[in-house]
Amino acid sequence: MGREGRSSRSRRRGAATAVAGLAAAMLATTLVHTASAQPTSAGGVAAESSADAVSLLRVPTPDEADVDRLVAAGADIAPVPGDGYVEVYAHGADDRERLREAGFDYDVVISDLAAHTRAVLAEDAAEARTLAASPLPSGRNTYRTYADYGTDMADLAAARPDLVEPITLPHRSLLGKEVRGLEIAHDVEADDGRPVFLLVGTHHAREWPTAEVVMEFAMDLVHGDGRDERITDLLERARIIVVPIVNVDGFDISRSYLHEYKRKNCRLVDGSDDVSPGECADADSADLGVDLNRNYGGNWGGKGASVNPASGTYRGAAPFSEPEVRNVRDLVSSRQVTSLQSVHNYGGLVLRPPQQSDTPLTADEALYAEIGDALADATGYRSIPFYQLYDTSGSTGEWSYFTPGGFGFEFELEGSNFHVGYQEAVVDQYLGIGTQEHANGGVREALLRQFEAAANRDYHAVLEVSAPRGARLSVEKTFTQQTAPVQEPGGGVGEPIPFTSTLTSQLTAPGGVVEWSVNPSVRPDRDGGTITESWTVRCERARGNAWQETQVTVARGERVAVDLSRCAGGARP
Repeated sequence: MGREGRSSRSRRRGAATAVAGLAAAMLATTLVHTASAQPTSAGGVAAESSADAVSLLRVPTPDEADVDRLVAAGADIAPVPGDGYVEVYAHGADDRERLREAGFDYDVVISDLAAHTRAVLAEDAAEARTLAASPLPSGRNTYRTYADYGTDMADLAAARPDLVEPITLPHRSLLGKEVRGLEIAHDVEADDGRPVFLLVGTHHAREWPTAEVVMEFAMDLVHGDGRDERITDLLERARIIVVPIVNVDGFDISRSYLHEYKRKNCRLVDGSDDVSPGECADADSADLGVDLNRNYGGNWGGKGASVNPASGTYRGAAPFSEPEVRNVRDLVSSRQVTSLQSVHNYGGLVLRPPQQSDTPLTADEALYAEIGDALADATGYRSIPFYQLYDTSGSTGEWSYFTPGGFGFEFELEGSNFHVGYQEAVVDQYLGIGTQEHANGGVREALLRQFEAAANRDYHAVLEVSAPRGARLSVEKTFTQQTAPVQEPGGGVGEPIPFTSTLTSQLTAPGGVVEWSVNPSVRPDRDGGTITESWTVRCERARGNAWQETQVTVARGERVAVDLSRCAGGARP
C-alpha cells in the first residue's frame, strides 16, 4: 500500500496533538430544552406548521411511476419507502407548495422536526445523567458533538501510536475545516501490501448515527486488539481507514442546532468557494448546497439526482465538484481499498450497485450479493441493489465499484427518523440488541464481516512481486470513464461527460517476494461485463538510477507473479 503523505512518528504525534487542539478549540454545544412537537397524522394543509419549519410528510405513491415522479421533482425523500407511500422532508412552506403544485397530496407525520429533535435529545441528556455507561466501547449514552470526534480520535492515536495513525485528507471543506480520520493496523507505519477497508460516515449532515457507529467501531478495534482473537487477526492481515465525518461543515451546523435537518454541504453558488459559516447556516440558504452522495463521477448526472440547487438531491455543477467528495476519491485512488462502506440512515438496508433500474446487474452480482446478504444477516436489514430502493446516481458505493473495482456498499441504519433516541439509533443498531432483536450481532458484526471480506484474497487480486530490497514499487492505471447521459434543466438529456481516473499506490520492497493485495485490473463495466485493462507495475531503485516496469493483467481472485528483479542494477531499458 502506498505511504505517500505519511508522516514520521514525531510528525504523527504532532498530528494527534493538532486533532486534540482542534477539539479543544471547538465550542461545546448545549441542548436546548423546548417543548416537544408530537407526531401527528392530521391531513394536508390543516396540520401545517410554521412557514420555515422542517416537517416530515407522508406522500401517497400508488405505483412506481409516482415514486419516479417524486424523485424527479427533487423531493427530499426518506430512505425507507412504505407500502404505497413515501415519506418526504419538507423544508418550509415552499416545499409543501411545490408538492401540491406537482399534484401530490400528503399527511403530516411530524410538523416541526427541529422541536421534535430537541425534545428527543433533551430526554436523552436527562436519562444519561442517571444511566450507567452503555455497552458501547465508549460507554456513551448521548450523541457526540463535532469537537467530541476530534477528542476521541486524538485519544485513540495517543493511546496506541503503534496501531493508530491520524490522517488528514487533502482537501479542506468549503468553510476551511480539515477532514480527519484514522488508519488502524498492526505496525501501522509499515510500508507493505496489505488490503484496505475504508469506512466513512456522514455524507449527509443530519445523519448523526452514522458517525457514531464509525467512531465506535474504531474504538472497538483498538480496545479489542490483543484481547479479541478475531480483531487481532484482522489487524494483522489488513488495514482499516475510518473517516467518521465526510461532510464536516454540514454536520457541525446540524449538530449545533443551527439547522438540524441540513442534508448537504455549504456550496451556495456553483463555482464559488466564497461562503461564511453564517451564510451557510442562514435560514435563507438552508436549502442550498450539494448532495455529496450524488456528486461522484460514476453515473453522475443520471436519474435520481436533481439539477436544482435547492433540491435535497442536487448533484453539483460537475462530477467531483465538491472538496469533500474529492477527499474520498483521492483517498481510494491512492490506496488499494478492496471494500468500502459508506454509512447512512435510516432505511434498514444493505445497498449494492447498480443504482439504476435500467442497468444490468453487475459482473460480480453473485459474490456481491453473497457478501451483502452476510452483512444483512448480521444487521437484520434487507440486502438489495440500490435501484430497488429508488433510482439514484453519483453515489460513493457505485463509484468505488465501477472505478477501482472494490466492493462498495452503503448501509442504511434502521430507525423511524434521522434523530431518534441514542439507545435506539446507535446502541441497539451497533450491538443488535433492544429494538434490533431481529439482528445477529448488529452493525458491529456486519463491519467485522466486511473487514474480513476486504482481507480475503479471493475477493480481490494479489501480485507476487520479486524485487530487490529497498526498491520502490508502484502500481498505476489511468483510464477514461463517462458519466451517465446528463439530465438537463427542462427535462432534456445531454451527452455523457468523459472524465479521467488514475489509480496508483506504492510500497518499498522488503527483498525477495512480497504479496501485494490490489484491486483487479480487469474493471467491471456498466453493461454487466468487464473491461480488460492492465496495471503498470514499476520498480525504481534509490534516486531513480535503475528501473523496470511491466504490464500485468489480473482478474478478481487471481494471483500473478511479477518479476522485477532486473531492477537491481543497470541502466533504464
